[in-house]
Amino acid sequence: MAIDQIEEVIKPMEPTILGSQLYYELLPTDLLIGLSVETLHVIPGPLETSGFLDALSKTLSVYPLSAGRFEPSSEPRGKWKIRLTNSGVPLKFLTSNADQIMPDNRVIQNQGVASLVEKVNVTKILRPYNDEPLARFTIIYFVKIGYTAIGFSQYHPLGDGYTVIKFLRHLSQNYQRLPELDPPPSYDPPYSPTSPYLYGYSSPKYPRDTLTTYNLDFPIIDGGIPPLKGNRNEEASHVVIHFNAKMIENVHKAVLRLAEADKGDNVGNMVFSKQDTLIALLVRAFTISDPDNAISDIVTLFMFRGIGATLPTAACNALLCALTDPPSCDPMDEPIESVATRIRLALQRMRDPEFLEAYAAKVRDQMQNISDANIDWDLTPQRGQMFVNSTWRFDWTSPHFGYPSQTQFFHTILQKPRYLKIVQPNPTRLADGSWKTYNGDAEVTFSLLKNRTEIVYADIVV
Repeated sequence: MAIDQIEEVIKPMEPTILGSQLYYELLPTDLLIGLSVETLHVIPGPLETSGFLDALSKTLSVYPLSAGRFEPSSEPRGKWKIRLTNSGVPLKFLTSNADQIMPDNRVIQNQGVASLVEKVNVTKILRPYNDEPLARFTIIYFVKIGYTAIGFSQYHPLGDGYTVIKFLRHLSQNYQRLPELDPPPSYDPPYSPTSPYLYGYSSPKYPRDTLTTYNLDFPIIDGGIPPLKGNRNEEASHVVIHFNAKMIENVHKAVLRLAEADKGDNVGNMVFSKQDTLIALLVRAFTISDPDNAISDIVTLFMFRGIGATLPTAACNALLCALTDPPSCDPMDEPIESVATRIRLALQRMRDPEFLEAYAAKVRDQMQNISDANIDWDLTPQRGQMFVNSTWRFDWTSPHFGYPSQTQFFHTILQKPRYLKIVQPNPTRLADGSWKTYNGDAEVTFSLLKNRTEIVYADIVV
């Protein structure tokens, strides 16, 4: 329960990194126009208000898109832009007399994050000539327990998880008056307007279409999110599994042993990552527990910074779907090492610059078309499909604002069957006041159909 409130609008320190530039043109792959990103960092102490405001102003100088305003395209194949108005980011400081922040320590907390973080209003952002903020902060000090929750919401076209964590790390370092940990984002366009890789280019290696959509033509409501187009409303139960590092290592070794014994279909030559084998385990478990939805397609959200023309520090979004080839047998009979092989091959293919550029050009063409038609990407897995959104390698608690190894991070997930998220677990405060961290562990969150809540672990020994 909030008991006090202060509101500010923080503008970037000028000149910003983009100087006198009036607009920033988004690429079609940035046009996740119906989505926003919400994060919540919790620190075990107070936040110094004036220092935070100063740090945010300095950070917005390097990330000026967050302080701008959105300009939708007004014509087919037109440009979608961020107006570099330096209008600022709204920030609310609140205090609360609640005696807890979250019911438990799990990272994925849809309801908790929604109750503490004021979201950007996607509906208003999409109006022509709007003055709606593209990012918001909600800072809540919990008086009884002495903790502070730092909530952030940003319009997704401004950035994926990589961009958000870099922004927050920059903010955390500025707040602590410490040197930056990361180089600034690059705002240089990777393609000229005449590049064959900008739109529509394809190659014989281009995989099956992965884009399905939902309608954005809906009544204007505060914070409104459109209903899914089509019948995708399967009832699901929320599941969270904490895999410790030893379990993950055992799975990895077991699948490698099986692959070494299996010389067919290139399996024996594969070098799998731990994430490959962990996902393969879950695919087998999902398939065994729900034969009617046996997993044949695994779609992994793939970040393509540093490949082809895209710079390693590229701003905004650099996400594509890495889609596996179909299994060579009935999914019910597919061995776990074969699943891991298909996952690894899909990722390797995405790292081929020629393939990646052709694939990205095709997806840009699709995303430009659907955005022009006022519709957006729907990430709901289709039947027989698993969608993997992993930021396991990101240390989301590295924006710690002076509380290393004591900061907790909370996030959200699309709660649809067979949509899976992998993150690093939060540190835990022990009874004696010390903190326990979980290096190498993984927290996996997903949803199952309500009539399939007993998941069967796959046919290897962990």
